Amino acid sequence: MSTEIPKLSQDDPSAGESVLSDAVDSISDVSKIVASGVSMLGLVEKTVLFLLYTQSNTEKPYFLKFGDVDNLNKSPFDPASETKIIIHGYGDTAFLDPYLHCLKMNYLKKKNYNIIMVDWTLLNKNEAYLVMEMARLVGEFIGKMVKFLHDEGGQSWLNVHIIGHSLGGHVAGFAGKYNSGLVGRITGLDIAGITYEIPRLKDPEDRLDKMDAVFVDVIHTSAGIIGITAPVGHADFYPNKGTIPQPECVLPPAVVCSHVSAVVFMYNSIKYPDRFDAVECDSWENYENGSCSDNSISKMGEYADRNARGKYYLKTSPSVDLC
Repeated sequence: MSTEIPKLSQDDPSAGESVLSDAVDSISDVSKIVASGVSMLGLVEKTVLFLLYTQSNTEKPYFLKFGDVDNLNKSPFDPASETKIIIHGYGDTAFLDPYLHCLKMNYLKKKNYNIIMVDWTLLNKNEAYLVMEMARLVGEFIGKMVKFLHDEGGQSWLNVHIIGHSLGGHVAGFAGKYNSGLVGRITGLDIAGITYEIPRLKDPEDRLDKMDAVFVDVIHTSAGIIGITAPVGHADFYPNKGTIPQPECVLPPAVVCSHVSAVVFMYNSIKYPDRFDAVECDSWENYENGSCSDNSISKMGEYADRNARGKYYLKTSPSVDLC
């Protein structure tokens, strides 16, 4: 995917000129920027972008600026509406990811949410150790933005839902940790397992964990390959055993397709809530042999039961909408 950043305006965030400094805008290699003396935190604050969409601006984002009350007051942000913060993963971008934009559009077709898509493109294309450190700093900066929306924008903690795909799931966890778990909900979509579970599962303070929000749910679709296998939320959902290949991924590249399937399931769950009933069970094998047929049921995705606890399994068909 292209990583070109649309130009944004400091004075009119909806107009489209750059908020990135010339130095940062001209260098794509974060390690070179750090070597030049720019602090990691300063780099995060200069390059992470918050794109606000509502039913009044479904296609053209309003660029929120952390700490700028005037910018917030001029925005279409509505504190009476639930806020959905969507975070992309490694090597991706909020501007061009079609699956995350489908998620955004399905929400806005349903009701007037505040949809904030976070872009951290310039920070997530380097060596794994550096990107992992950036993930923590980006998450904490998102946490600061959430607190700003609460303190200055009147947004209720419980009406904040952070959604992260792949590495973005751990970024979401760091945002939750920054606010001591006050955020209403975090959803991890096939959160990254590489370096977070392999060779060993990282400690809760270094990854997404159920203590990061009032309710944490996780959808696993490439467990053990790209995504994490271990249950790390209050409720962990394993559609089709939670690993590759997912039903719609019959052709190569099945791994990447399955990794993205968590996002596809999430945005389909908004439109078709009755298609994703999952059964609480200790294993896929016991789910398949019917040993758990009398156990509790929760919907997977947007309408997951916030009282759900444990591991949940379900089978899906390949007939989900791709957008």
